[in-house]
Amino acid sequence: MAYVKYILKKLIQIVVITFLVSLLVFFSLRLNPTSPLTVIIGNKQSTPELQQQYTEQFDLDEPLLKQYIIWLKGIAHGDLGIDYVQKQPILNQIIDRIPITIGLVLFSTILGTVIAILIGVLAAMKRGTWIDSALSTLMLVISSIPTFVLSILAILFLSKYVPGYSFIGTYSNTAEFISRISVPGIIMAVGLVATLGRVTRSSMISQLQAPYMITAKAKGIGKVNKTFKHAFHNAVIPVLTVAGYMFAGAIGSTVLIEQIFSLPGIGGMLVTGIQQNNYPIVQVLVLVMLVSYLIMSFVVDILYAVVDPRVEMK
Repeated sequence: MAYVKYILKKLIQIVVITFLVSLLVFFSLRLNPTSPLTVIIGNKQSTPELQQQYTEQFDLDEPLLKQYIIWLKGIAHGDLGIDYVQKQPILNQIIDRIPITIGLVLFSTILGTVIAILIGVLAAMKRGTWIDSALSTLMLVISSIPTFVLSILAILFLSKYVPGYSFIGTYSNTAEFISRISVPGIIMAVGLVATLGRVTRSSMISQLQAPYMITAKAKGIGKVNKTFKHAFHNAVIPVLTVAGYMFAGAIGSTVLIEQIFSLPGIGGMLVTGIQQNNYPIVQVLVLVMLVSYLIMSFVVDILYAVVDPRVEMK
């Protein structure tokens, strides 16, 4: 029953937060002095007939509150609306672009988590040695380098030494897809390694110094079994929790990476929408990123309680 109450409580929180953010985003965008009709008409010659047509098509003649309600009803029925510039359904555009973003997030999270755990465990096992100092210094250095700096350095390196690497265009097969997301995925993983590696090291050191490890040693349990069967099993719980939250927030991190590497994902789509004052695109993508984060955070909370039965659902 505690699990059911907790799940219902979290779901209600997700709905309430999503509603409040949608309200804030919708009305904040309308504070922009740029008229929606200016964006919709674009380079076409403006005429009273054309203005009237688009005004009725996009419900611009309705009060803002009613426009918001119409938009919210469409969202509830799976209709994300029509963007002002291309006059195409936003849902179709998201479906076309979401594989890049999801692939980028999954690739970077899995790669970063695996490397971070390996580095963190090794640093903890070699605590106080030059290996620990070197790995700790490495994690500190890479955590202080901004993502955009690493991206620029990677582009300069690839441009000079790997001239065949493609920075533009789309993908037509799995090989091209992996090629497009590999470098930006590695750069995103670097930031995760820096943070998660230090969390892993601290968690492992705490477990290696725990009283039960002294008992395990007294029982004659081997070093490998002590380290991985006992210490690592307990140390990995907070590590996976942090990794889950970083995974949840990674979709927002793709905005910068996709723009730098010209990836056709929803992050780049959001930036383009902001630049064009394309309100429908911006408000929908902000909600998509928010809901993705909230759902992933919710899943992490549930998994944390499943992995560690000592955690109470409150």
